[in-house]
Amino acid sequence: MMMKKIQCLFILFFALALNAQDNYYVFQGDTYNEEAFQAKLKSIEEVYGAQGSWKYTKANFKVRHMRVRQDSIIQEVEVMLSQSNSAPLDINVGVNGLINKPLPDFQLQDLANGLKSKESYNDKITLINLWFTSCPPCIAEIPYLNDLKKQYEGRVNFVAITFEPKSKIDAFLTKKPFDFEHLVDGASYLKQDLKTNTYPKLVFMDRNGTVRFVENAVMAQGRGPAAEVTEILKEHLDYLLADN
Repeated sequence: MMMKKIQCLFILFFALALNAQDNYYVFQGDTYNEEAFQAKLKSIEEVYGAQGSWKYTKANFKVRHMRVRQDSIIQEVEVMLSQSNSAPLDINVGVNGLINKPLPDFQLQDLANGLKSKESYNDKITLINLWFTSCPPCIAEIPYLNDLKKQYEGRVNFVAITFEPKSKIDAFLTKKPFDFEHLVDGASYLKQDLKTNTYPKLVFMDRNGTVRFVENAVMAQGRGPAAEVTEILKEHLDYLLADN
């Protein structure tokens, strides 16, 4: 009983200490205090909102690492965008709820007019990108995804699923290389089965068809293909390759 009281008091003390500390955010190598980081998120919303036809553009962040130093909490974050014509969207629902659950099966057309299912990719670890051609953060991360594919080619399946038709993807690929295998016309699957509400999403599936990780877009324009932007994705792939 005494030990439980001591543990509870320690947790309470730690929580109070965290509340009393200042928050700092590290994004793309720069450090921001609370006010400056909120201003940064607002500027990202304005820049990307002006590039598309979406009514709502919301910048959210996800904490990657946190460390406590005396009177400061320093959080390394990634920033994701959600865009919608109906209402601002929550980034923490939808496909994220499938982690550690089987990926719902699908029957989707590829660019050669063949049909692919979940079972088509049981031979390897599979990275699935959910995207569409008029999504600015989707397009921004393509060079990094292409580089990732080069590094893991032959060991990992790289698949991109979109709700758009084959004709639109064919036209896009003539202008900008995107080296994943493309599955098209997936509107029903994305909305009803995956409940996707933000783009892009990166879904990591193991050889058993189970979703192991889900990542949102990592915005890091201006960095090279070997940049830090892909390190988290590589960590996930390396873990799954070692685990199977």
